[in-house]
Amino acid sequence: MRWLWCTAVVLLSMCLPQAATAVAPLSSAGPVLEEMGKRLEDQTQPAPERLDIIKVFGEWATSQVRPPLVAVLKDPQPEIREAAARALGWQGNNEAVPALQERIEASAEVPAVKAAAVRSLGRIGDLSARALVVRLTSDPDTSVRQAAVWSVALGALVDQANRTPYLIQLAEDGAADTQERSEAIRALADTREERVVASLSKILEHEPRRTIALPEGQPTEQQKMMLRYAQIRDVPAWTAAALGQLQAKTALPIVLGATEDPNDFFLRLMAVKSLAIWNIPQAYPAFVKRLDDPVSEIRVLAVIGLHRLGDPKAVEPVLAHLSDKSPLVRAQMVTMLATVGGPTVRPQLEALEQRESEPEVLAALEAALSRLAR
Repeated sequence: MRWLWCTAVVLLSMCLPQAATAVAPLSSAGPVLEEMGKRLEDQTQPAPERLDIIKVFGEWATSQVRPPLVAVLKDPQPEIREAAARALGWQGNNEAVPALQERIEASAEVPAVKAAAVRSLGRIGDLSARALVVRLTSDPDTSVRQAAVWSVALGALVDQANRTPYLIQLAEDGAADTQERSEAIRALADTREERVVASLSKILEHEPRRTIALPEGQPTEQQKMMLRYAQIRDVPAWTAAALGQLQAKTALPIVLGATEDPNDFFLRLMAVKSLAIWNIPQAYPAFVKRLDDPVSEIRVLAVIGLHRLGDPKAVEPVLAHLSDKSPLVRAQMVTMLATVGGPTVRPQLEALEQRESEPEVLAALEAALSRLAR
């Protein structure tokens, strides 16, 4: 019989409201929701079926599904209570706050349920719950503490006046979700506060490195998705980028080291980008070395870095790489050479023009040679 009930769940889920603030769903869904609510509260029903209903109710996210979800917050099964606590976490669901707080403050409640309830409070955004959540940022249980820190650092209970310490706490927590840590690090970069530099430097220095490589040839859609999945969770790479955005030049040795990472191209890219932003002479050797990087985007950034430095001694190594296989790299090199090398590089650019076939490189050559002819 469960397959019949799951079919009803699927059909109902197809007409879910677009958001918690959407208009009321079709009136025809009312009887179905009511029947599903009764089955959810019926403790004799199989747990998988009840969990399916909770999942749909969480996606439905309207006042119609709140009562049965609140009711099963006291279910004997912890997995049911945890799922219901999580499902109640839609924005503006203030009416569920007292029941969620009750679960959090119940001394016998298991940490998983408490953590789900705390995270839901962080999504609902009712400021009356903030004091409780702030207190839980020091909870001895890791899952509860992490849920609380997320709520006041990235969730709907953020207070800009004291957000930075919680962002730092989340960013430094090696046991926390890496995507949330990376998001916290990006938010720290936007604070422009000097006090975050020490924290970010420590993270970049001690964070375990990852292996993230570009797929060979033309990547499939699945490979692209996997790559994006890895990149948004690359804590060291986002830290290197944040240090660059903050102009944290005291972290230069660590960032220079990151440009050498053999396994994580995304970290190398972010580190080279930061050096280019800083535009400091100490980065010159790293830029020259990255002209041989296997990733073309990093080679482009290295050329941009040399261009910004404007050091005439960079002309020779760039000329030596003018046959780079990437048209984008060659085009960037042409622009850099015309600016930094001046008339002395005209013969090499004219020679390149004779053998070049890529439109973007030819366009760069035309602009460069025109500039040099003035």
